[in-house]
Amino acid sequence: MQNRKWLSFLAAIVVSLGLWVYVVTVENPEGSTTIYNVPVTFSGQDLLREDYDLLITDSNIANGVELSFTGKRSVLNKLQENKAELLVTINVTYLRSAQTYSLSYDMTDLTLPSSVSAQDLVLNTKDPSAVSITLENQIKKTFPIVIQQNVRLQEGYMSDRLTQNYTEVVVEGPEKIIDQISKAQAVLERENVGQTITATLPLTLLDENNNAVDASSLTCSITEVEVTLPVLMYKDVPLEVPLIEGGGATKDDVVLDIKPETIRLSGEPAVLESITSIKLSNVDLSSLMTNNQTVTRTIVIPEGCTNISGEQEATVNIQIKNKGIRQMRISSSNFQYIGLSSDYGVNFKTTLLLVTIRADEKDIDQITEDNLRVVADFSAVEPADSVYVPVKIYIDGFEGAGVVAPEEYRILADIIPVEEMENH
Repeated sequence: MQNRKWLSFLAAIVVSLGLWVYVVTVENPEGSTTIYNVPVTFSGQDLLREDYDLLITDSNIANGVELSFTGKRSVLNKLQENKAELLVTINVTYLRSAQTYSLSYDMTDLTLPSSVSAQDLVLNTKDPSAVSITLENQIKKTFPIVIQQNVRLQEGYMSDRLTQNYTEVVVEGPEKIIDQISKAQAVLERENVGQTITATLPLTLLDENNNAVDASSLTCSITEVEVTLPVLMYKDVPLEVPLIEGGGATKDDVVLDIKPETIRLSGEPAVLESITSIKLSNVDLSSLMTNNQTVTRTIVIPEGCTNISGEQEATVNIQIKNKGIRQMRISSSNFQYIGLSSDYGVNFKTTLLLVTIRADEKDIDQITEDNLRVVADFSAVEPADSVYVPVKIYIDGFEGAGVVAPEEYRILADIIPVEEMENH
């Protein structure tokens, strides 16, 4: 009994399939079907853009069109099965001006699946019945690229001038959108920075109120910009003035006032960390004619550093404390010489030498001519009449006293053979 039931069930299925095949293949009745969201494309857009500077900026078919067909059921089934191949193509090559157009379309504008023939279908309804598009003038315009810096540096660091590989961007698109643009901007944001930054940043188009402009319909010559922000260490470095002792003054006698006391340098940490001071050109104390004198010195910046303070010169005031200055005359009777062979003698033609001395205040007035010796060195001078010879001046008996000599002291003398000395 059970086997008979199964045989009856199978027979019913076979009969049903047979009837279905008969209806589809023999009777094959007419029917209808609707395809939704059929994509639409426009042929000739490149021609409009390249030859006539026109762009399609708006349409009523953003989500495609809805198409209803009638035909044999077998054909409609194939159409549904292969609907992904269905496409509407609308020719726009004949359009020439910026305005809104309503474009009709029919079966001739359809691309059907390869398994379906246009002769087997009828296009009943279309939604929308016509495709509306808006053409606008396309223009090109150049805009500046502005870099907005939101960078926080570590203590003791500073940023230098930012550089970028592009300073302008060319934007192409609908005129009404291009006219909204004021500039292109990229934003550099960093925190706790202690080294040079190199980054590639996306560009955003902004209007005059710094609001972003929709760039979906625009073409830009570049979409990003590469920037470099040098980050340098900075340091306040003191200025120093080396002193050459002499002229009755030592370093301990001097009070220096250097302005500016320090300058601010910037540079790479490896360079800047080793610099503890900047030495200006020295001051020879023996050349100072007063005990309170001001001189200027050029500030020479170490290699690899930048002077961000800006001062190019320093003013140095030198005060020599507890010292007196006095001018004295030394007669030729206190002149001596060295450096000559015994075959020659000297006749001093300079009879009086005016010199300036510096000594402790308690000693300055006690020094007399007898304490001064003028020693001429003839070792590098050929025997002759009327030769100028450099001299050294010694102060005997007063420790710490010295001669102020802004220039070399010299005397005039004749060098003559000994046998002729009596004739002079």
